[in-house]
Amino acid sequence: MPLLSPALGVTVPDSPHATVVCLPTLADVESYERKEERVWKLLHAGYPRFVRNAFVSAAAEELARRCAFTPDSEYLPPSWPAPPWALFPLAREDVARRLAAQAGARTLAVGVGGAGILLIVESGDAANRLAKLVQHTGALISSRQAEAWLADEPDAPDTGSAEVRTALMPFFEGVAPADLLLCSSGMNAVDAALHAVDVVQSAAGRRVWIQLGWLYVDSIRLLEKNPGVERRFVHDVTDLAEVGRLLARGDVAGVLTEAPNNPQLQTVDLRALRALCDLHGAMLVVDPSSAGVAATDVLPYADLVPCSLTKYAASSGDVMAGVLAVNPARPRAAELLAAARQRHVPLHALDAAALAPQAAQVAQVTAKLSANATELARRLAAHPSVVRVRTALTGPTADHYRAIMRPGAGAGSLVTVELREGAMRAAYDRLAVVKGPSFGLAFTIASPFMWLAHFDEVTNEQGRAHIRAAGLDPDLLRISVGLEPLEEIWSAFEVALAK
Repeated sequence: MPLLSPALGVTVPDSPHATVVCLPTLADVESYERKEERVWKLLHAGYPRFVRNAFVSAAAEELARRCAFTPDSEYLPPSWPAPPWALFPLAREDVARRLAAQAGARTLAVGVGGAGILLIVESGDAANRLAKLVQHTGALISSRQAEAWLADEPDAPDTGSAEVRTALMPFFEGVAPADLLLCSSGMNAVDAALHAVDVVQSAAGRRVWIQLGWLYVDSIRLLEKNPGVERRFVHDVTDLAEVGRLLARGDVAGVLTEAPNNPQLQTVDLRALRALCDLHGAMLVVDPSSAGVAATDVLPYADLVPCSLTKYAASSGDVMAGVLAVNPARPRAAELLAAARQRHVPLHALDAAALAPQAAQVAQVTAKLSANATELARRLAAHPSVVRVRTALTGPTADHYRAIMRPGAGAGSLVTVELREGAMRAAYDRLAVVKGPSFGLAFTIASPFMWLAHFDEVTNEQGRAHIRAAGLDPDLLRISVGLEPLEEIWSAFEVALAK
């Protein structure tokens, strides 16, 4: 049976907690990015940090009716007819207040209820900044938490977290199970990791971060928006001479990199980078989300490892989760762990329960995804419409990836494809697979990645030049290869790429 491209707004899987919402044409992607009603009126779920789930929205409104508010400036009666405010149902009160302060948002009231903390802020530009910070840090309550609260279901005992940790322990050698922090999302794990380094390094006056390589957009934004922190960007992961020069200034708190990075799929020489960081007193944060923890082993080189579990571990596409590990063999590990605990938003019990049976299969799923991706990449590289194909095991940094690859694991599900100039729109529109965000899932997903993650840049020549200068094609297709029969996947691409 041939693969299909689901209609605009359809969620995959067919679940109210799905993390993929379909955007079948590039015009749909453009409308999505511009917040046009024709697209957004159809979105009731999707990648949860970008699309607020319907359960979460409903819980926020119900909390506003039920909560006994502690007003910061004025009491807001539930009957106020035209609310000039924005509602943020967050998992922790300290996180809510910190993000509001960082955004400069005027807090009108804070409500505490069974579905978390409801932050009510004055609408406007500051509320918009707050929404972005909530997106970057993954601090919203989860859709399962909201659904259970709306149904007045009692809190369930958390048995899933222990099962998830048991499934993940083989990939974090030396880390005690209780020290493996399960987070509300991968970005929440990144946020906690950056915070931990800032806390530990602040006494030495180190407030500079090096971004090594093109990183996932929200990781970049966390560095850019971190108060009092300076970001230095080294776009080429092989340019360790430049990294060493910046480290030698003596003010660098940490280096943040992905291994491999997304969507270039390049990997730094982590052994050499670790030596440079040690020489100059900097800490190293390595995010292996692009290939996943079952494919890579980066902990021996890192001080902290944040990773998304929304990919690979939650391969059905219906759980948002992350994990953060502190390398216990590194100096000041105990301080880093304590600071990370204070920052992260724990994974909710209901999400842990949904994740546990999937996480138990992560090694097998990752290996199968990697095998399909390797073969699809081989075939695409020979296609006349394709200019370039990237995987973590191709190109100039392939040996660096092999150095961290677990035996027999492969390169993960991601394949980055560059087409002949002007060919991407038609190919994307014709491609008969799921089209939207996320990767590392059981089904094949295509994404015009830079259009989704860097829309403001790909839609003007200056921005496109900046992307090209970093070694990327603004019109690249990022493919996450799924578990479908390889011939079915290939047939979909053959049709899409036909002249």
